[in-house]
Amino acid sequence: LLVDFANQARAAGMERDELSMTHALWFEDITYSNIAYARHGLGGTIGAAFNILNTGDIQKADNTGLRLSEKYSMSDTMGLVSYARGRGDLALGANLKYISSSLESESAHSYAMDIGALYKGLRFWNRDVTAGLSVQNIGTKAKYVSDRFSLPVIVRAGGSLEILKNLLLASDLVYVEKTANLHAGAEYTRNLGAVALAVRAGYKNDTVKELGALSGLTAGLGIKWNDYQFDYAWNSFTDLGITHRISVGIKFGGPDADGDGVADYLDRCPGTPRGAAVDAAGCPLYTDKDGVADYLDKCPNTPAGTAVDAAGCPLDND
Repeated sequence: LLVDFANQARAAGMERDELSMTHALWFEDITYSNIAYARHGLGGTIGAAFNILNTGDIQKADNTGLRLSEKYSMSDTMGLVSYARGRGDLALGANLKYISSSLESESAHSYAMDIGALYKGLRFWNRDVTAGLSVQNIGTKAKYVSDRFSLPVIVRAGGSLEILKNLLLASDLVYVEKTANLHAGAEYTRNLGAVALAVRAGYKNDTVKELGALSGLTAGLGIKWNDYQFDYAWNSFTDLGITHRISVGIKFGGPDADGDGVADYLDRCPGTPRGAAVDAAGCPLYTDKDGVADYLDKCPNTPAGTAVDAAGCPLDND
């Protein structure tokens, strides 16, 4: 996503289970990978994710800047569990995270929490507005050798507005370490048969001061087909290079209100009595084809063509 005002509470609106995988290629051989899974549970949505950031090999240098033959590497890994729940127009969510950082032979560890809220009950220009607020990295200090340092606490506030049909605008303000940065972007979505295509563009001022105005440009593309989604994001860091991010997601499962083993989004016969035998579409079986569902049929295996009553038993023609 080009604009990340969305936060831990987003998962509260999920209707089905989701699995997503992301891989990003940054400059100087830096890579980032993520895998996440979320599903309904405990009255809301529960999830888990694992992230890893790796710098690759970095050439060592002495105090004068002279490069040495040896190399070293740095990496950050993070595992988290999350929970989100909605009520009416308000949704709340939280992450609990374990973070590990390594620098050559040294390592540091910390625990942190993220909290977030989303509210969808606002109207502007006669359009629905979604507003969000999140606070990230509330936690313990990490220690490298004898030095302790705190994780940067990040506060985000923002919102989104669909100003025209299929055109969404979004913006957020990010405050971290006494610095505020603004992100803004737009997404245009169009359905092409069974495929939904999204084109995205945005701007963020995080690196503009150091790298110039062009470093704030972002662009992306999203393709959704049935239960599958593909997303690509591009960001220029001018002299440092260009970053690419690819994400793949799949939705499956989902709520099953009548407990027949067929998820609601596939169920063509909702409200089937619990315990009734159903087909792949969630509709009652009619094994003997007498017009009476098996769960109501008191006379199963009636010969084909036999007239039956409401209980599925042959009529008495006497």
